[in-house]
Amino acid sequence: MPKVLSLIQKNVGDFALDVSGLHVVVPATVGYRAATATLALLAGATSATAITRPSNRYHSAQEAADITLSLAALAGVRGRVTISERIDHQTCSNTNILFNSEPIPPITRSIIERLPRHSVIAMVSEPWMLLKGEIDIRACQEHGIPISAVNESHPAIGGADYQAALCLKLFQEAGIAIGKASVALICGNPLARNLERGMRAAGAQVEVFPNPDMVFTHSWDAVVLAQRPTNRPSLGIHDLGRIAKVAPNAVILQYWGDIDRKAARYFGLKVWPPRTPGKSQMGMPLEALGPEPTVRLIAGALKAAELVLAGGPSGPGGVAQLFNSSDWTL
Repeated sequence: MPKVLSLIQKNVGDFALDVSGLHVVVPATVGYRAATATLALLAGATSATAITRPSNRYHSAQEAADITLSLAALAGVRGRVTISERIDHQTCSNTNILFNSEPIPPITRSIIERLPRHSVIAMVSEPWMLLKGEIDIRACQEHGIPISAVNESHPAIGGADYQAALCLKLFQEAGIAIGKASVALICGNPLARNLERGMRAAGAQVEVFPNPDMVFTHSWDAVVLAQRPTNRPSLGIHDLGRIAKVAPNAVILQYWGDIDRKAARYFGLKVWPPRTPGKSQMGMPLEALGPEPTVRLIAGALKAAELVLAGGPSGPGGVAQLFNSSDWTL
């Protein structure tokens, strides 16, 4: 925790964060995103309500709360944190920055219509990465609630580095030597450039395919899936049947996008990770790279929300971006 707190303090300074007087709703988790409450409070927030999902056999709400509160106590801001399993009406009416981060979504109409005029919903990702069902976009438009997003490719965020590093870690965990590996990258979105560059720098031979139907027959060592999840698996039974023909010996690495694992087993295909990470979740979370990239991304998301809320600049070159419905066309 001292290391995480040091990173929080550094990022508050690096991003010149200032959310003085604002009330925030943030995630309470067992991972490094538990730092969100402390980061916002050290940046001047008046209060932070940290939301944890109810306990089940996979998740302990108490553990998530303890980690969030312990970090806040270490920073001397414990008294301004409230833990809750839901966003009640009173919390909605006082919230200025609402993080769209697990376990908070879905952010429904009933939540949005109670937010004050001076509020923003903060994505901890780029605009095009928003998944359908996470935020009621129409309600946001009707009530004039902006959705801020963070430019992960901005040098201050470092997405170009950590996106590639996460992909290379998948290879390592799967036991595949990346050097001189022949890789088919299925990616029809902005991740393609950083992932391809990272794998090539590590010695792999990479071909990029916008969709699985375009993968041609070759002695592929790996097929990397990096597609934005939708209501249907990014690799369904039809896609996997084709991969079984054109790349029968390849290991399918799930960077992002859901895979029909039952169909994969039917065709005798190897998939990594061997167990599903959960619907629409990444095959390996960013936290696998340690606390630094996660804390930096959270700080960037908070800075983006700060700028959007203040009417500051948001655009392709800066840290802050604004979500609009056209981002879903990518």
